[in-house]
Amino acid sequence: MKVHFERSGGFAGISTSISLDTDNMPQDESAQLHQMCSNMNFFNLPSKSDAKSGAADLFRYKITVESKDGKHTVETTDLSMTPEFENFVNYLSDKARKQ
Repeated sequence: MKVHFERSGGFAGISTSISLDTDNMPQDESAQLHQMCSNMNFFNLPSKSDAKSGAADLFRYKITVESKDGKHTVETTDLSMTPEFENFVNYLSDKARKQ
């Protein structure tokens, strides 16, 4: 499975991104990434979730997952995430900071 993550916006407007391939990761990390996608039913999430009006300086996220099941992209903001999706974003953000 391949995951492409982009974060933009925020107060400073700094963008970060990372691409991960579970075939090139330790097995426990690969399993964790697969489990997160499964738990939030990533391939059935809407492609776009818009921010509520009046929200400034939000982070915007674009995540694309490619697997044997297909390819799906989700674009969202800080205010339109489920808790499961927020865990996924936090995991990917942490990976991007450490690269």
